[in-house]
Amino acid sequence: MIRIRKFKLEDLDRIEEIEKQSFKKTYPRFLLTHLYTNFPDGFIIAEINNKIVGYAIGTIEWGNGHIVSIAVDREFRNRGIGTALIEHLERYFFERCNVKYIVLEVRVSNKTARMFYYKRGYVDKRFLPNYYDDGEDAILMIKKRKNLETNYPIIVSMW
Repeated sequence: MIRIRKFKLEDLDRIEEIEKQSFKKTYPRFLLTHLYTNFPDGFIIAEINNKIVGYAIGTIEWGNGHIVSIAVDREFRNRGIGTALIEHLERYFFERCNVKYIVLEVRVSNKTARMFYYKRGYVDKRFLPNYYDDGEDAILMIKKRKNLETNYPIIVSMW
């Protein structure tokens, strides 16, 4: 059974292991700590039998929920862990924070992640050329809160 809980600083080494096996370029330790310090409710962990098998990081920016990162240990993929993580963040953003939109950026080449987000109702909003440090392009994706009657403007800071 998947258990979702809040991140603790002692989880950091395991998060870095999952990062290294999941991404070409990983977030530095100081940034992971900074994200946790600035928005601790948005940093969550997935566990199976008390083993950390995935994590998600979200924050609030410009009044939107922003999914910064989701990753699952290679051995535990395709078991619903990523879905459990994103659903937890979505509930938190939409129900507790009352955001109108959730945004995220994804590498154009990451077709697996893009399909994961499409299945969950995210749509392409904007193409972001040369977004990543290595020059790869990204796609800005959004998900609108259900029953949102008006299309509100989406303000996104691209740093």
